[in-house]
Formats: sequence, C-alpha cells, structure tokens
Amino acid sequence: MRTVNPFSLALICLATVAGAQTIDPFTARGIDLVPIKFTPAMESGLSLEGGELQLTRSFLFQALLDFNVGILHAKNGNERLGDLMPFRADLHLLAAYQLHPLVEVSADLPITVGQINNFALLAQQGFSTPPPAPAGIGAPRLMGRVQLLKQSEFPIAGLAAVLEVRIPLGDKQSFLSDRGFVFAPRLAVERVIGPVRLIGNIGWRLRTAAGQFINLYVAQEFTLGGGGIVDLPSFSRFQSNQLIAELNLATPAEAPFTFTEAEALKTPFELLIGARTQFAGNWGAQLAVGKGLGPNGYGRETIRFALSLTYQHVADPDDDNDGVPNNVDGCPDQPEDKDGIEDTDGCPEAREPDRDGDGVPDKVDQCPDVIGPQELDGCPDKDGDQIPDNVDKCPEVPGTPELNGCPPPEEEEEVVLESERIRINNQILFEFGSDRIDPRSFKLLDEVATVLTKNPDVGPVLIEGHTDNVGSRDANMSLSKRRAGAVVKYLVTKGIAAKRLRSEGYGFDKPIATNDTPLGRAKNRRTDFKLVEEVEKGVEEKK
Repeated sequence: MRTVNPFSLALICLATVAGAQTIDPFTARGIDLVPIKFTPAMESGLSLEGGELQLTRSFLFQALLDFNVGILHAKNGNERLGDLMPFRADLHLLAAYQLHPLVEVSADLPITVGQINNFALLAQQGFSTPPPAPAGIGAPRLMGRVQLLKQSEFPIAGLAAVLEVRIPLGDKQSFLSDRGFVFAPRLAVERVIGPVRLIGNIGWRLRTAAGQFINLYVAQEFTLGGGGIVDLPSFSRFQSNQLIAELNLATPAEAPFTFTEAEALKTPFELLIGARTQFAGNWGAQLAVGKGLGPNGYGRETIRFALSLTYQHVADPDDDNDGVPNNVDGCPDQPEDKDGIEDTDGCPEAREPDRDGDGVPDKVDQCPDVIGPQELDGCPDKDGDQIPDNVDKCPEVPGTPELNGCPPPEEEEEVVLESERIRINNQILFEFGSDRIDPRSFKLLDEVATVLTKNPDVGPVLIEGHTDNVGSRDANMSLSKRRAGAVVKYLVTKGIAAKRLRSEGYGFDKPIATNDTPLGRAKNRRTDFKLVEEVEKGVEEKK
C-alpha cells in the first residue's frame, strides 16, 4: 500500500481553502510572520490605539527593536518537527504628529535586521524551496487617527476612528510583507477611571491578495484587542511611568476563532505586557514582553521582546489653533492674523487704540497705561498671585482672592480637615491656560498630602477643578479636568494611594463669584477637595 506524506495532504487542504487558485504554495508566500505590530500612535498602548488624541503640534519619534522567537513551525501529521523560522529581529522607525485637534498621522518603517530559518526541515521531508533572505525592508505602514468623541464631552468613553495601510514593498518570499496592500480600519475606544485607562480596538484587516505557504493561508481577518494602562508615581528622574497589558487577536473571516484545530486558517492571539517611562525631559523608553497564546505557530510566537527609545514633545494647549500656545498667547480665544506685524503675541493687531501696546484695546484695558495680560484685563500682577494690582489690596505679597489679594493670617492653618471636605485657605495656582502647577503651590499641596497621610481613613477625596469663563466651554471643561488630574498625579508622587483620589472638572459651570471682574474670576479659578462619601451621603438624603 502506498504511503501518503502528510505534507502532501496539507497541500491538498490548502487547495480546498484557496479554491481554484493554481499558485504553488511553496513559492507564493506573501505572509508577514509578525502580524501584530506595535502602534506608532501617541497616547496609546503597545499595539492598541487609544481613543483620545494629543494636543495639536505634539509629536513622537520612536526607534523600536522587536525580537520574536518561534514564529513558524513545521509538523508532519501530528508530529512537531521544529521551527521553520526560529528567530526574527525587526527595527521599527516610528513617528506620529498631531496635525489638527481631531487628526493624528503616523508611520512605521520596518527593517528586518536579522532572521534565522531552518528550511532543512522541508528538505528532510522531500520538499526543496529557496530559504528566505536573512534581512530586508518590511512593509511600511501609514496610519491616520480621527477623534470622534471625547470623554470630556461624552462621559462614557472617548472614541477614535483609525485607518492603517500596509504597503507591500518588502520581500514577499522572505515573509517580510504581504503580497498586496493591507487596509485595516478599526475603532478605538478609551475610558479613563482615575489612574487607569482602559482601551479597546475592533476592526477588519482587508488584504488585496491572500498569502499562503504550505498549509498556511492568510486573507481577510477580523481584529479585536483590549487592555489597560496604569499610571504609576514618579520617582527620582523617572517621570510619566506606566504599566501596560494587552490581549490582541486577529481571526480569519473564513473560519473565525480557530484556536487549536485549524492547520490552514490560523488565529493570531497574543498577550503583551510592558512598561514605559520618561527619564530625561522629552526622552523616554519602553520595554515589552509578549507570548503567543495557544499552540505555537503563525501569530503565536514562543516569546517576544521589544525595547524602544522615544522622544516625545507634548504641545501646550492652543485653543484658537493659531500656533501660539495659550500660556504665551495674549489672545487665547482670538487667532493671530499673521500679517507680518507682531505675529508672535497671538493677537490680531488691534484696530482700536492700545496706548501701552499690551494687546488689550484701551476701551477694555483696566490699566491702559501699564502693560498687563489679557487674562487680567490688561493690568499687571507684581506678586504673581493672578489678582491684578488694581484690585489687589496687597499687591506686593501673594494672597488669596477671598482676602482681596492679601495672605491669610500666619496663625491660621492653610489646610484643615472638615467633615465634608479638606479646606485650603489659599489658592492652588496654575500657569494661565495650562495644567502646569505653579511651583509656589507645591508647599500647599504637600500640606494636603500630609493631612491625608495622617488620616488614612479619610477618602476617597474628589478633587474638583473649576475655571473662570474666559474661553469656550469645551476648552475650560478640558482645562479643569486636566488641572484636577495634575493635582491627583502630584499627590500620588507624595505617597498618597491613587485609590483614595478621584478627579473631575466642571469648567465654569459652578461659579462662586461673578465672572465680570478680575477678582471674581480669580475666585472661580479654584481647586476643591470634597470627601466623596459625604457628598454621596448628602445626595442620598436629598432623595
């Protein structure tokens, strides 16, 4: 009786899957053996994109080394012969740029710097085929991400649409590229809960030409992924520390969720765990470890390691999108007219008289002969307490709005624990239009941290951010949320457990004074510390 080689049976199975195609499966190839890629996008996970975008003109550069062990194996019937492709090392040059408040573009240039094959296994089974090249260029990726919903506007979650295109420029015989273009549209959703960001992606991977090799057939795939990012306290020179965990899956449309049985139609399934930090200004690093889940094979590597060096610039807020950040924009709600005259101050050149030249027309300038910022109606602020000198009762000494610019009495405690709140008898200052905490407020926040440390049973504490009404509602809502979040991050760095803290921003929806005067606006720019259990108890009692 004649013996049939199981490899031949595998080819027959492949012909059934591929229909009437007559392409030799040994020469066709056109399969990228590392299908799950690291994302080039900002504010995202390891391979998953986030649902919230960065500020306009933010950018990221990243050089990433990706090492994969055991990415394609050979079997003779049920007998595992070994790895056809035991090892591959890829260098990815990644870049992203925030083109518009709602649009990010990014790209990835992959270069396989080394891969090892064991095609002698095929020769031992009576099949001879050229081995793949040891190195080469992969398939470049271009990606666009568009913000559909922001969590600040739609409280359930942030949502973004992503379109990725893989260009088949790599060596298709060496498993470095697909045979044709790959279009991968997907939706990215993100939910922020305190220091935790939950992200998920769902989409489709459309190939204009299927790839095949022996019994492996790769065509259209449904993609799904989920994970979380946890913010960690800063320590020493390491800032913006994060832990990331993800599950990624890409299952063939012809036979979804083929985890164990299928030999021709595989479901790539992978767990990734990583950490990232910034250690020198804009410079940072990322480390990740991955493992394919289920039987080893295509998309289920034995082990994966990735290390990257990053350079990221996060732009300052620019509400009027004129290229001049809010913190130096004299008119943050009016775009600069770019007429060649004083184009760096952020203000269109005043058609009205402006005697002191501070960009605030005389008719609205409360100090028309002295230079001052627009936020303070054109008046100076010598002591820097964000209360203009013309209404500041103590213009030489920083003070609080409640005391008309004078400091509280020395014998009065600045931080007091009360039944429903932590009362601060001073103001937490931020840079105008920014969520950067003024260093002069660090001492006050340190005292808040001390009170929380001495009272471990107090909490959770809701940190509320409030603004004045200068600017749009959306811009102020976003600013107040970011400021409250900045206070949470600061307190976490002082040893306060993140689970004891919550944050929320209310923009200018809850004023405690008029917004028609600089002093009233200063009172409305505030940070409150509420005891959540007491607030919830009060709501229940009203019901």
